[in-house]
Amino acid sequence: MPGTRLAHRIFFIVTLFAFPSAEAAHAQGAEFSFHGGQALNEYERGGGGGVILNLPSGIRTIHVGARATYHLSTIEGDGEKSLLLYGVDAGVTLVSSPILVRAMMGIGRAQDSEETVIREDDTRTVITRTTDTYYAHPGVMIGMSLGIVFVGLEGRYISLDKGVSTSAVYATVGFKVGR
Repeated sequence: MPGTRLAHRIFFIVTLFAFPSAEAAHAQGAEFSFHGGQALNEYERGGGGGVILNLPSGIRTIHVGARATYHLSTIEGDGEKSLLLYGVDAGVTLVSSPILVRAMMGIGRAQDSEETVIREDDTRTVITRTTDTYYAHPGVMIGMSLGIVFVGLEGRYISLDKGVSTSAVYATVGFKVGR
């Protein structure tokens, strides 16, 4: 899994430079977010949510949590193609005021499903194919913080170990709890 190994290396490097000392790493609060958008290849509209802990590190804030996204599209006939992503998400805030800029990386499991419907005379046959795989999900979010609420646009690349990789753009809205 070359994509997963690369994701681990990037996360290690970001963590190494972001935490100047172990004493500075304590939770500063949590964020709950919802996102919806469009993938460019194969999968169409999608949405999901995430829960993130914010860890201040002196200069930057590190974000570590969980995220899930589901994409659905129609294919020829009455079939559907879907992609479910669920895993861990981490990132670092590069700029926080007045514009919010975050670099992010997600890694986890993916489930790529395709359902094809074949109609012959009065017979309807449904064929389902599901592939379980891993994904890496690098991206950047540009947004604005409005008190406890934040809004933004995310550009992400969905790199699947097995299947069709694609770019996606999401609108994100969330709220902060804690400090």
